[in-house]
Amino acid sequence: MRRNRFIWFILPLFVLPSCIKSYEPVIKPADRSKYVVSGNITDAGGQQKVSVSFTSSIGDPKYIPVEGCQVVIRDNQGHDFVLTDSGNGDYSVVIDSMYLMPGSSFMVTVHTPDGIDIASDYDKMPSTPDIDTLFFVRESLPTNNVGIFDEGIQFYVDLEGKNTDSRFYRWEAIETYEYHAAYPREWYYDGTVHHIWPPDYSRKVCWKTDLVRNIYTLSTSSLSENKYLHFPLHFVNNKTTKLAYGYSLLLNQYALSEASYTYWEEQRANGFDQGGLYEKQPVSVKGNLHNITAPDHEVLGFFGVSAVRSKRIFISPIQGLELEFSDYCTPSVLRKGLKEIDKRDYPAFLMGDAYNYYEVVLNNECVDCLLLGGINVKPDFWPY
Repeated sequence: MRRNRFIWFILPLFVLPSCIKSYEPVIKPADRSKYVVSGNITDAGGQQKVSVSFTSSIGDPKYIPVEGCQVVIRDNQGHDFVLTDSGNGDYSVVIDSMYLMPGSSFMVTVHTPDGIDIASDYDKMPSTPDIDTLFFVRESLPTNNVGIFDEGIQFYVDLEGKNTDSRFYRWEAIETYEYHAAYPREWYYDGTVHHIWPPDYSRKVCWKTDLVRNIYTLSTSSLSENKYLHFPLHFVNNKTTKLAYGYSLLLNQYALSEASYTYWEEQRANGFDQGGLYEKQPVSVKGNLHNITAPDHEVLGFFGVSAVRSKRIFISPIQGLELEFSDYCTPSVLRKGLKEIDKRDYPAFLMGDAYNYYEVVLNNECVDCLLLGGINVKPDFWPY
């Protein structure tokens, strides 16, 4: 009986692992490396950019730029705009605003170093209204835990367009926020204790700018008016330092053609944040680019034309919203004195005041806000 019990005990150890098998999709050799071309001409003028790259493997995702291409943007009036190779797969040209009028159409051609010719369909420049209203509302969102809510602010935008404006839209949100290190750089040890006076505050205040990684698309084609109120954007909760000292949101509103809208809507629907990788199969997103040399080889990406309008708002700390965030500062008491500090950690910053230091070592994040990814130069648009 003991032997039988032992067999039943160890059997699951061999059976269970066999139930879990990693999924490795079968990929045809021709599909392992495809060209990806992307670009968006806007009526804002200035530099217009196109990028050319290769797809990477699923197991090693990375950006593989294609340099040395001949890239030309052409409009429906026969004007050619030759792009300059800026390196890293990026190509750019300045197009005068006189060519970027509603009703104008543009396409791109790419000749690669290995002799492949790629061309896009024409995409037409639509007209767009200004951003009507950009605002936020203090909200509590339910979480996966019953009775527990996520406190924060929800952003919204109002759209009010004319019937002659585009019926297809995409929004891009870019956030900038101020954050602080816990202490200035004042006392430090590198075998000898040093006192910086006055304290160095140059790395105490930083600003960070990030693109909000969500795709926001809207079609009003089925509505009686080219109008939509309270379109939801992103939510910022109270578990972050973003709302502690000042927050700015720049919203770019792109008016699209129907083809461009369809591409971005499929990209949005294919986003893993919209349900998770294992909850639905990703869809194949077809763009408007074609391999002229080898028509059977698919080219990924989209070349589009957009009318763009922008609006920025600023938010000071919100009264009544209690914040719960970490500043990544974890002081450590030196129980055996300064000799505990390893030479590899020099200079080691210490806690102290104007007159004395304490045998408490500060990790670098306590005194250097740059370590959290921002910059310590105030943005030109920052009002505070």
